[in-house]
Formats: sequence, C-alpha cells, structure tokens
Amino acid sequence: MERKLRYGWWLVLIGLVIVAVWKLFLPHGSNVYVQKSVTNREIVVYVAGAVETPGLVHLAPDARLDDALKQVRPLLEANLESMNPAEKLKDGQKINVPYKILPVAPESTVGVAAINAGGVGVSVAIPAASASGKININTAGAAELDKLSGVGPVLAERILQYRSEYGAFTRTEDLQNVSGIGPKTYEKMASQVTVGP
Repeated sequence: MERKLRYGWWLVLIGLVIVAVWKLFLPHGSNVYVQKSVTNREIVVYVAGAVETPGLVHLAPDARLDDALKQVRPLLEANLESMNPAEKLKDGQKINVPYKILPVAPESTVGVAAINAGGVGVSVAIPAASASGKININTAGAAELDKLSGVGPVLAERILQYRSEYGAFTRTEDLQNVSGIGPKTYEKMASQVTVGP
C-alpha cells in the first residue's frame, strides 16, 4: 500500500513538471498576440526638402514612399523623377525630397540656383563666374562645371545631383564629398572654384 502511494505521488509530481514545462516553454495562444501587435504598430518617418509640410509622418508598417509624399504634399519645384515612389519605408527613416535643378543654356554665364528659404523653393539667377573668374559651384550649370580641370560631363552631373540632394556647398573642399572626386581631382580644380560671389 505504501509503495502504491509513493508511485501515486511520483506520477502527480511528473504530471506537474510536464504541465509547467508546457506552460513555460511551448508557445500556445502567443501567435494571436504577436499578430495583433504587428498589425497595430505604425512606422514614423521624417520628410524634409521640397515639400509643403516637412516633419514627422505616421504610416502603416507596409507603407511606401508614395504614401508619405501624399501626406506632405511635394512642391512644384520638387524633383520627384529622381525618387522611387514604390520604395518600402522603414521606421525612423529620413526622406529628403530634392529640388529640381533648372537647366542653363551652355553659352550663358548665368546659373540658376534653387534656394530653400524656410521650406519654400525660390529660383534666383546668379552669375556662375565670380569677379575673380572662378566658377561658383553653387550656381554653375553642367556646362560651366564641365570646364573645370578633371571634370567631365559625368562628374558635372554628379555635382549637380549632390547639390540637389544636400543643398549648397559651404566650402569648396566639400566637392570631395561628391562620388568620383578625390583629393587629387579636387587639387586640379581648387584654384578654379568658389562658393561665393
């Protein structure tokens, strides 16, 4: 009788251990909770540049760039052709909507700069060549940039694209941030360029 009682206690103890392990380690009912938390979540992105209302935008987790652009309303000066509206967005992402670079006639010595004044795009005609004869890298068009030592049509376009994405150069050395312009290439053109009048 005592032996049966001992076996009974062992069976109860083993049953309790199995139930505890099942409750602790095996996921049951957690799928529903995980799915609900994922569908209720949202992502937040920051949109700046050529838009009417720059700032934080709250979107669904599967949102695309087009969804964010609809909320911030791009300006007429926005260069949307350089962006992919189908791009999938991630939480915490920063989106910079670039301004269009207006084309300049090759024989002209006047460049057109897109200036971001408090979120408003303004086109201003500024001489591309300064009084010292140096080329202003903030206002020069592709034709003027192509005249610089070490710069061809491809690099000229990269400079324009960089200026469109990041704004005006604050110093001439910043040209080295453009893909394809290293210290040696910059050295060739350093005496020919300026960022001011």
